[in-house]
Amino acid sequence: MHSYLRPIGFSRYINKVRVNDIIKRVMEKPDYRNELMVTTEETIFEFRKEFAEDMGIVVHGIVNEKQDYEIEYYFPYYNGRNVHVMEDISIEKNVAVSSYYGACEDVRLGVSLIFYLQNSMDYLEKILGGTGLSRYLPITLSAFALNGKVILPVKKTREDIQRNKSELKNRNKLIAAAKRGDESAMETLTVADLDTYTRISGRIMKEDVFSIVDSSFMPYGVSCDRYSIIGTIVEISDTINVITEEEIYKMTIDCNGITFDLAINKADIVGEPAIGRRFKGIIWMQGVIGF
Repeated sequence: MHSYLRPIGFSRYINKVRVNDIIKRVMEKPDYRNELMVTTEETIFEFRKEFAEDMGIVVHGIVNEKQDYEIEYYFPYYNGRNVHVMEDISIEKNVAVSSYYGACEDVRLGVSLIFYLQNSMDYLEKILGGTGLSRYLPITLSAFALNGKVILPVKKTREDIQRNKSELKNRNKLIAAAKRGDESAMETLTVADLDTYTRISGRIMKEDVFSIVDSSFMPYGVSCDRYSIIGTIVEISDTINVITEEEIYKMTIDCNGITFDLAINKADIVGEPAIGRRFKGIIWMQGVIGF
């Protein structure tokens, strides 16, 4: 069973019999289906079905010699809306099943962004067509959370907000220059980091950590596509699973300058989400690459 069925409203589907019932619904009446001949002896398929607004389940597998569908794996998906153009994207195959991960560098996050690739069939079609990947490609990010907390924002004036944006922009330029081998940029970043460490060491003695750390984006655990985040809620809405009638929050999160859409079951969040407040939790990141 997939760990992230809860965020799309299937919190009570905790055994294989009930999950197989959902997969059967997807196979019998998919909203989208696609078959792709990988080799002369192998054809793969993808079925999708929506169970709540912009989210549902994808089933992948192979077409056997008898033209029957053999299911290999499935996963919940969430179609995000925020598009980012990323540079030097790489794609790697999962060693266990025929799923794929996307990876790219983004100076705003400070870490390599690795995400579960939703549209692997599009990728395979492009590769089989003999065309390589462009250097710059649009990526639409989305995420699921099994639980989370809503925390209050850090109090800021307009001047603080403007100064932070300017500092972040300058830092991103320095990081980009440092990657190209600019020693002056490396030295400037090192001094800036030492100054930041000094200021934080003094403030942490008398302030709460969440009043110092406005947002964060850090890898979590051994799974490469999971992250611990603190981000600002910039949009919020809700939807309902048509099968279970469970309510789901849909939030747009701004985290370190990157925006993505997040889905979480209403029963799994502590606090009342609102625009301007912050979300803290562990997420599973997905992405759609515009090939």
